[in-house]
Amino acid sequence: MTRTPVELVPPIDGLDLLVDGRDFLLVRVQDLQGERIRVGIGDATVRLLLIVRPRASRARLVLTVLAVMLGVAVVMLGATSLGFSPMLVLSMAIAVAGVGMFFIVLSQPPREYRFHDDMPGGLERPPLLVMAERAGQRRWFALRDEQGRTFGDIGHRLGRWQVRGYEPIDPTEHPGSPMHASDRYTSTASRLDAWGHVVREGEPTPRGRSPELTLSIVRHSMSWASLLGGLISGPVGIVLSAHHRPWKRMEFRRGGVVVATGHRLDDGSAMRLEVAPTFEVPGPEGAWIDRRHLLALAAMGLSFEAER
Repeated sequence: MTRTPVELVPPIDGLDLLVDGRDFLLVRVQDLQGERIRVGIGDATVRLLLIVRPRASRARLVLTVLAVMLGVAVVMLGATSLGFSPMLVLSMAIAVAGVGMFFIVLSQPPREYRFHDDMPGGLERPPLLVMAERAGQRRWFALRDEQGRTFGDIGHRLGRWQVRGYEPIDPTEHPGSPMHASDRYTSTASRLDAWGHVVREGEPTPRGRSPELTLSIVRHSMSWASLLGGLISGPVGIVLSAHHRPWKRMEFRRGGVVVATGHRLDDGSAMRLEVAPTFEVPGPEGAWIDRRHLLALAAMGLSFEAER
C-alpha cells in the first residue's frame, strides 16, 4: 500500500490547533498593519494561527492632541481678553487640558487580539477567537469564540495575569451588560457609556466558581550594574529595576501546579510553549479551561512583555 505523502494530508482546521498539541511556537512581529503573532506546532500538516492586533492611527492621535492644544489656547486667550486674573486663566487652562486628556485616552481604539486561520482569505473570515478589552480597561479582557459567546476573561490581579474559563454565555442573555456594551465601540461616546456601565454595575460574573489559570513571569537575575543603580536610587529603584528585567520564561499554573511553560527565544519576541501532561487532567472545579484560554494568555503575555 502506497504511503500518502505528507504534503497531501488534509490540514487540520485552525480551531483544532487551539485545543490540540503539546509544543507550540509563538512568534511576534510588527508591520504597517499592526502587531501579528503567528502560532504553530511541530507538524507541517497543521495550519498556522495568525493573531492580529491592529495598529492605532497615529494621525488621529496627533489631530486629537492638536485639537486639545487649540482648545487650551482659545480658553487662555478668551479668558485673558476678558480681564480674568492669571491664576483663574491658568486654572481654566488646566481644567480644559485635563478634560481633553481624558477624551484622548477614551478615543484610542481598544486593545483587541483576533485569532485567524493563517490561510489565504483567513483574515476575511470570522475570527476563531477574539480577545478584547472591556470598557477601555487595559488590564481587563473578554474572550469570545467564533459565535460571539463569552467563555472566559483575563484580568491582572495581585500582580499576576489570570484567565477564567466558564460555560459560554450567549450575547443575547445579557444585552445590557458592560461585557457586551464593549462590543459596540464605534465612538468615544459609546466607550464612555460602556465605562459608565462598569462603574455602576460592576463586572458580570458567571454563577458558581470558575476555573482559573495564572501567568507568572520569571525574569533574569539582576546584573551588578542594575543592582548598583538601584542602590543609588533607593528601594524604589531596586523594585523598578527588578520588575523591568527581561523575561526568562513564563509559567502557567492551575491550582498552584505548573501546567505549561513558555521559554524565551531570540530577543524575547518569540516563545516556545510546552504543555504538561497534567494540563489534560481537569481541576476539581471543572474542565472549562482548555488550550484556547492558554494560548490567549500566552499571546497576551508575549505582547505585553515585548513592549517593555
